[in-house]
Amino acid sequence: MDKIYVSGARQVPTKQIIQMAGIVPGNNIFLVNEKTCTRAVEVHPLIKHAALIRHLPRQVEIKVDERKIWALVPFKDALLCIDNEGICIDKSLAFSLANYPVITYSRMPAEIGLGQAVNPDETQMISKLWSKLSPAVKQNISEFHYNNSTKELLIYTVSGTEIRWGDKSREDEKLSHLTQVVTKLEKTIANQGKDSLEYVDIRFEGEPVLKTRASEANN
Repeated sequence: MDKIYVSGARQVPTKQIIQMAGIVPGNNIFLVNEKTCTRAVEVHPLIKHAALIRHLPRQVEIKVDERKIWALVPFKDALLCIDNEGICIDKSLAFSLANYPVITYSRMPAEIGLGQAVNPDETQMISKLWSKLSPAVKQNISEFHYNNSTKELLIYTVSGTEIRWGDKSREDEKLSHLTQVVTKLEKTIANQGKDSLEYVDIRFEGEPVLKTRASEANN
């Protein structure tokens, strides 16, 4: 082959991708093992998928799909930068929490390396939920907390309200309740001069259970 080039790479250097693929000029393009090359490239924690494309007569393209930071997970003294599948693609001591969802878990591995999955099933559940939230709701959420023992999710708003989401059942109904809490209920209670909401429980069918800092009421 006369030419080897890479497409889709923004974060990983082209030279590094070609070296990982193990392809060198002069090889017969039909003798290159596509599966071996792409698997070698996909070992990199920032690369989600790789494909090898042959362009006749003598060119080979390595097309990559890089992982993108979706959320931050506090871990020890750093922040794990994960994609929407829970793959750790970076570690940072200083990162803007304003730009990404923040997720905490009740149980974490003792050590987490680049390329390792962080609670992948739970992370994907939260990612799916996040994708359905409006911008107005997203900007009012400060943290997602998943309890690995009870398998239930808690959502905290920037005003300090704990929303007890529970498991992944009745998603549409819960989304409606969550939107009402964040966009209307918190403001209504504040305007009435009452203490802020302590929690809203939407785990069960029917109307949510509300509790303010001063009193408890069912709504």
